[in-house]
Amino acid sequence: MSLWTCLSVLIACDDSAAPGWTFGGEAWASMGTTGEGPMSVTEASPLTPTGATPTCGDGVIDPGEVCDDGNLEPDDGCDAACMPIAAVEWTYTHNGGAGKDDVASGVAIDRTGRVFVVGAEVVQSRDALIVALAPDGAELWRKTIDSSGFEDAFVEVAVDGDNQIYAAGYEEIAAGVKAAVIRGFSAEGEDLWKFSEAPPAAGLSGIEGLALSDGALYSTGSEDGPNSRLVVRRHELATGAAVWKTSTQADASAAFAGGITVWGPHMIAAGSALVGTELHPLIVQLTRSGEVAWTAIESRHRGAWSDAAAIGNAGDVVLAGRLEPVDGQGFDVATRRITVEGVALWTQTIDHVAGFDDGRGVAVGAGQAIFVAGAVTTNDGDSEIFGARLSGAGERRWTHVNANRGVGLDDHGAAAAFGPGFIVLAGDAQVAGEGANVWVRRFRAE
Repeated sequence: MSLWTCLSVLIACDDSAAPGWTFGGEAWASMGTTGEGPMSVTEASPLTPTGATPTCGDGVIDPGEVCDDGNLEPDDGCDAACMPIAAVEWTYTHNGGAGKDDVASGVAIDRTGRVFVVGAEVVQSRDALIVALAPDGAELWRKTIDSSGFEDAFVEVAVDGDNQIYAAGYEEIAAGVKAAVIRGFSAEGEDLWKFSEAPPAAGLSGIEGLALSDGALYSTGSEDGPNSRLVVRRHELATGAAVWKTSTQADASAAFAGGITVWGPHMIAAGSALVGTELHPLIVQLTRSGEVAWTAIESRHRGAWSDAAAIGNAGDVVLAGRLEPVDGQGFDVATRRITVEGVALWTQTIDHVAGFDDGRGVAVGAGQAIFVAGAVTTNDGDSEIFGARLSGAGERRWTHVNANRGVGLDDHGAAAAFGPGFIVLAGDAQVAGEGANVWVRRFRAE
């Protein structure tokens, strides 16, 4: 999730989803609308015996049904209309106790199925938050970090094969000066090390994306200076020290970071670039030694990429963020698969109702399953937590909207992760009198 577009205010960025439209087959920097209509999922169904009346809930997939699990229960993977739906296993929430806004913005899962969630909690000031949950959703431990009495927040988290945890974001080291920070923790939450780097000029600096590969930790963030720049660093796992640092403005007025992913000899940092007064999606490809191989700004559509994840064995990458497919008609949740050369294989946009819809996190699981976390706008004008399960080819399996019934209560999905046999969606949900609460939900994977 982009620090500049969302986390600077922490919870604000400016039911099945309506059909989305697909783009594909072109170099992504000059993307065109080539889809011809909604992308849907169809599955073969056995024929209904002559004279029989199709009945949802009888355990038989009749014509017009995509699934039938033998009941009409909601939230169990197949709804009362016999269409695929998210199978909810548990939901965790946390209220910091000050009645103010507490948020989750990053999530990672270790090999044992433990879930690590990071974000921010308001105590006396805004403090960085990290929570460890057992596979069944029980809280194992939780800690907040207040470095200097100002504002602190974690934005992203990663876990390595030894279950060491890396949480990244920003810490305010003086009034109005925020430094990029990464902290290393043991699986039990013990402090191991801290990396911190202030911006070259007074202002905002932070880290928004993390990736682990070949015994190193890679980060991407945004940094104030004469102009804001997208920054990528390689860190030593044992100490967090930066081995190298690369920054780019991408030939734009300013460049801002979203997520990062690494594969083979290259990496992709996703984000946005300021062209005139408008943000446009940006990707930057770098080598493992930190050289910028190429940058691409999508000039045709306004929007931003907020996260990236590797998929498949050929160096493909899945991006998530927001796009405005038609000028002036609002932003939609956007997911795109690109090749190592930056060619778009497909793009899926999802317009929930109207207004501002945004994809903020993406994860890839077994069988190239894709899950996108974000927020969508309802008819009431409220923002709701949103998740979408896609196939590796961009087909929508199901979508999930956590409908908060209170009008005027804005909720946001921010991060996604796959575990062994399950998916986790994290964000924040408003509760009257409590402000925003940390919100984490686990779904059964297909």
